[in-house]
Amino acid sequence: DGDATAVGVAAAARAGDPVAVASFERAAQALAAGIAATATLVEIDIAVIGGGVAGAGDLLFAPLRTALRRYATLSFVQGLTVVPAVMGNDAGLVGAAAAALATTARPLADPLSR
Repeated sequence: DGDATAVGVAAAARAGDPVAVASFERAAQALAAGIAATATLVEIDIAVIGGGVAGAGDLLFAPLRTALRRYATLSFVQGLTVVPAVMGNDAGLVGAAAAALATTARPLADPLSR
């Protein structure tokens, strides 16, 4: 029906639309290349995929894991885990906040103590 959102393309792919299926395969390949390159540079153990596209489930994650095996040439990248975000669209924000808090030299002031 022309719905180009992640949800719409996923529905079309589940209904067997070959163009929609191919779009997830292409997206998975590009994402795998980016994840493998990032993991090589910063040695991450897990890649969390959020946003609307993560809701596609195995339509994205099956070809993503397959492509990642091709791109992951270093041993520490080969063990990388790729999972959907549990917190949905806010996962990146929560992760960034947690990382910022973890690197803060001193605890944040209690806003209720004023």
